[in-house]
Amino acid sequence: MNTNQDLLEKIEYIIQSVYRDRAVNPWESGRKRSAHFETLFRNRLQKWPLLNQSDHVHGSSTALAFLLHPGHYIGIPTRDGIEVRMRRLGGVCFQSLLEISHLGPFARVRFTRETLETESGVIVYEERETPFRREDREFLVELKEVLEEQEIEIVPVEILDLPVPDIRLDVTEPGDVTVYHCLFDEE
Repeated sequence: MNTNQDLLEKIEYIIQSVYRDRAVNPWESGRKRSAHFETLFRNRLQKWPLLNQSDHVHGSSTALAFLLHPGHYIGIPTRDGIEVRMRRLGGVCFQSLLEISHLGPFARVRFTRETLETESGVIVYEERETPFRREDREFLVELKEVLEEQEIEIVPVEILDLPVPDIRLDVTEPGDVTVYHCLFDEE
């Protein structure tokens, strides 16, 4: 893997060429790319149920959710569906979310924990870059192996949170645009 400085230079080059010159259409063939990654990860990480959450209407970054429990995704991801899944899992749901950029070989990996507070019915959502549970480290190791084989680099949050000046996006206000918005956001 490269150093953060090397990675930042690659990212800056891509952002400059796409957003400043508009020379590339980042939405081109997003469905094919998403389908390819879905098949790849379903085959390689069979132990963890996968749900393709890519949005082909507003963007084409690939977004995959992995359930870090035995079982499967059921129903439509409405509040009722989430509560049913969480009750089935004992009130806590652990997932990993993988985003693969529509602009280059870059990924973002997050781990989430949703806890259903049974008395209030409130779902508490937490997110971080590392697994919440020790048993989910195996998933991260295998995920990293597949990404490395595909020459896709995980971009650390320190780089994703960096502001990108002079970039105008459809939804994000000028001055608030970050590297994350440029690489992954659906604008």
